[in-house]
This record gives sequence, structure tokens and C-alpha cells, in this order.
Amino acid sequence: MIYSEKQIELLSLALMGDKKAQKLLNDECKPLKQLEGALKADKNSIEWLLKNDKMLAVFDDAVGGSRSAVRLLMQKKEFGWAAVANYMNGDDEALVWLKKQGLQAFVKLALGIKELQKHDSSKGISFLFKP
Repeated sequence: MIYSEKQIELLSLALMGDKKAQKLLNDECKPLKQLEGALKADKNSIEWLLKNDKMLAVFDDAVGGSRSAVRLLMQKKEFGWAAVANYMNGDDEALVWLKKQGLQAFVKLALGIKELQKHDSSKGISFLFKP
């Protein structure tokens, strides 16, 4: 998955409720806008990802706790995305690794998802089981 640092940072800000970032993300990168919705358990966004960007759907599933989804991200060499998912599932060393690798956009993404999860209890489950 190739997204710019700016796009990933916009996603992080959008997840934290920044309305300007949400609009910019919508205008600039539809797949990440759909990921924002999927991370917020929006069924239409999840379905869009399943049809149009399966790797982002896999990431959403990995954030929801799917170990097989994390393994797939690793197999596809999507290490930043896998580290974010691992951090979301309790591996604090994953955030340390992201920082050491200089992947600041992914650090911000992890923190954005963490902030979202503070306010949304549906994030502890796989996308396959979201309402």
C-alpha cells in the first residue's frame, strides 16, 4: 500500500475528529477515507474496502485483533501497517519499533486509532463481526 505521509497523517487527524482533516482526506484519498469509516465500524466503508482495497480491509481486521490479518500484512511486507495493528492489540514494542524506524506517520496513525478507541468500544472486535 502506497500512501504518502501526509495522507496517513490526515487519516490520523480525521480519526481524532478534526473536521478539516476529514474533508481533506475525502478530497485527497478515498481509500483512506473509507478506512477511517471502517475503523469507526461503518458497514458501508467496510464493504467498500472489501471490494476495492482488500489490504486496507485486512488492516482494519488486524486492528480488530485478527492475528491472521497481521500475518498477512507481514507477508506482504506492510511492516508499518502491521506494527500499528500490533500496537493496537497491546504490543507496546511495536510503537517503539515504528519510532526507531522513523515512521512518524504510522506513529501518529497508531495514536489516532488509540484516541478513537477511547471513545468507541466497537474497536475490540474484528470487522467481520461489526454490526
